[in-house]
Amino acid sequence: MPSTKFHRAFSLICLSSQVYALVKVPFSTSLVPKLSKRSTNTDTEDCIDCSSAPTINAGLKAVVSVEAGDFQTFSNVEIDTGSALFWVGAGQKYIPGPHAYSLNQTFSEGYGDGYANGTVYADRVTIGNATVDSQIIGAAQYIEGFQLSMPFDGLLGLGPNGSNTNQISGYDTTPTFVQSLAAEGTIEDAIFGIYISPVAENGTRGVGEITFGGVDESRFIGEIDWVPQIEPYNLHWSFNASYFGWGNEYVIDSPIYAFTDTGGPLLEIPSDPYIWLLQNVPGITTDSTSLIQGGLIFPSNMTDTLPPLYIGVGSLNFTLSPSQYTVAKALYSELNITDDGQIHTWIATAGPDEYDLGWPFLQQAYSAYDMVNNRVGFAHLA
Repeated sequence: MPSTKFHRAFSLICLSSQVYALVKVPFSTSLVPKLSKRSTNTDTEDCIDCSSAPTINAGLKAVVSVEAGDFQTFSNVEIDTGSALFWVGAGQKYIPGPHAYSLNQTFSEGYGDGYANGTVYADRVTIGNATVDSQIIGAAQYIEGFQLSMPFDGLLGLGPNGSNTNQISGYDTTPTFVQSLAAEGTIEDAIFGIYISPVAENGTRGVGEITFGGVDESRFIGEIDWVPQIEPYNLHWSFNASYFGWGNEYVIDSPIYAFTDTGGPLLEIPSDPYIWLLQNVPGITTDSTSLIQGGLIFPSNMTDTLPPLYIGVGSLNFTLSPSQYTVAKALYSELNITDDGQIHTWIATAGPDEYDLGWPFLQQAYSAYDMVNNRVGFAHLA
């Protein structure tokens, strides 16, 4: 994978006598690197005060460079709004440095595509030009899975407050990096915005951005449309989507439970439209052999007739064209997809009455997350 490039924007806005930093961390987008297997590692609103850092968007993931430990740089730490634990050491081993001290505790967490456990430290951690002096961070001693994420150094969990319950021994919950920035006064509120640039089929790297402390208005059109989180707040960044449409053929015009997941490569739709498509589209099948098992596969004769997919959130309607929900052929070999002439898609199912809005959706929308007011925001991209 190409190395992360830091494009840092830093501005100051005064609010009364307090000065807050706008920290923007860009990340670039590229196609998934060649997959390798690794199972274990034993050695090893408006922006008043925002912070950002560079991240690399590797086709199916967004990764940020993290400085921690013994003056180490972990270049491929995946940003994940679907979890809330912060840990490194999946690639190079974390070595405690002069700012770190052991909490004499352990962490353990399973994910959809892997598992990790290890020891826990408090350490000075820097992402872009945002620094937390005492961040609770895990040092992985064992991992398994994460094949789609390689190369991979760990996870920057940015789930909602309290969503990492009992994942670190001795603690009920622990603060995310965003919460720590707010607690130490670097940003005013625990709010962040994410822009994920679309991945080009030829592998050209785009530039995305995570903004700590607010949103980057240059990335979207109009205002952020905020929707309330669904209780319990400490589970997911969940909310009610308002609409689903498969062209004009299948429509759900009522609230649908939904959540975002920057760590998820699929667009997982409710089971009712998923089953309807399987029953009503001649020649449609599901993927059972590649790394995106469950994804819908349409027959080659539908190349020119696939309809757009519509997703409503709040007062906004987002349109995904067929090219935005189908898998680019440049990714086939990396995902173990055979080029059989059929149309492979990122569309799978999340289960009854539920959306999991992963990469195909998040590449078409600006998203924002407010831990203070328990809400999720969206806007059309600029």
